[in-house]
Amino acid sequence: EQKARKRARNGRGTWEKGTGSDDDEQLHASAESKAPFHFSCKSPSTEYFETILGVLEMEKVKQGAVFMLTEEGMKVTVEKDKLLQASAYMKKSIFQEYKLSGGDENDREFRIDLSILLDCLRIFGESSHIRLSYAGHGEDIHLILENQGVITECAIRTLQLFELSDFNFRSSLLVNQASLKSKFLRECFSELDLPGATNVQITLTPQAPFMSLRAEGNSVCCKIDFPNDELADVFEHFQCQKFTCNRYRMGLILMCAKSMAKMPKSDTTVIQVNEAGMLKLQHIVRGKDGSTNFISYLVVPEDDLEEEEDEDDYEGGFTLNMSTNY
Repeated sequence: EQKARKRARNGRGTWEKGTGSDDDEQLHASAESKAPFHFSCKSPSTEYFETILGVLEMEKVKQGAVFMLTEEGMKVTVEKDKLLQASAYMKKSIFQEYKLSGGDENDREFRIDLSILLDCLRIFGESSHIRLSYAGHGEDIHLILENQGVITECAIRTLQLFELSDFNFRSSLLVNQASLKSKFLRECFSELDLPGATNVQITLTPQAPFMSLRAEGNSVCCKIDFPNDELADVFEHFQCQKFTCNRYRMGLILMCAKSMAKMPKSDTTVIQVNEAGMLKLQHIVRGKDGSTNFISYLVVPEDDLEEEEDEDDYEGGFTLNMSTNY
C-alpha cells in the first residue's frame, strides 16, 4: 500500500481505495500505459518557418511565445500588455515532415523565448535544413540545423506556461469587415507614423469614404480615405452593416505595421471590427506548397470615442487628407 501511495504521488499511476483489503486496493497505471508523446517536424529550409515566426517578434528579448500543436499544424501566439495578441497558423503541409503522436493536451502546448528560437534558426541563414523535436511537458525543445555537412544542435529550455488573455473576438457580433490588398495597407500604415501621433482612429461606414484611417497627436493629424469603386481597385470585398469609429493606440498599430514589413508575400489582408470595437487584422499568406496560412492580430480599442470635433476645428495642428486612389 505504501508503494502504491508513493507511485500515485509521483504521477505514475492512480491509487484507489476500496474496502481496505489488499485485494480491494488497485493501482491503475494509466500514465504508464499511455503512449509516450513525440513531436517532430523538419524542413529543407528555415526560410519560411523563420520568417513567419519573425513576424510575431515584437520585442528583441524575453518575447514569450506559446506553441499549440495539433494534427493539422501548429499555432504560435504572443501578447503585448494584454492589449495586442498576435497568432500565426501554419499548416503541417509547409513542412517536409510533421509527426505528432501520443501524450495529452498538456504535452501539446509549450512556451519558449521566441527571440532565442529565432537566433538559433538564423545561425546558418535560410539555406540550412532544420529538424525540431519535443518530447512533452517540461522537456527542452531540440533543434538540429545542417548546412553543407556542418551540423549544429540546440536545446532550448521551455518556460512555465501562462494563461493567454481571452480576447474572444467572436463573443461580440461581427459588424464590419473588408478585405483589401496588403500592399495598400502597409503603405498607409507607414504614412500614419507621424511625430507626436498617439493613436489611430479607424472608421468604417456604408457610404463614402467607406473606410478611413486617422492618426492624431497633440499637434498633428493625418487622414487617409479608402475609396470603394472599381477605378480605385482597393477592396476585394467590403461589407459594412453600420457606422463604426474606434480609436487604437499608435504603438500597437505600428507593431502590426512593422510586422507586416517582415511578412512573406501576402496578397490579401482582412479587416474585421466587432460590436465591442475590437479590431482583427488577418493576413493570408501562401506557402510554397500552395497552402493557405494565416497571421492574425487582435487589438483592443481605447475607451469609446466621444463625439468627434470637426477636423477643421482641430486646434494647434493641421489636417492632411490623402485619398488613396491607387
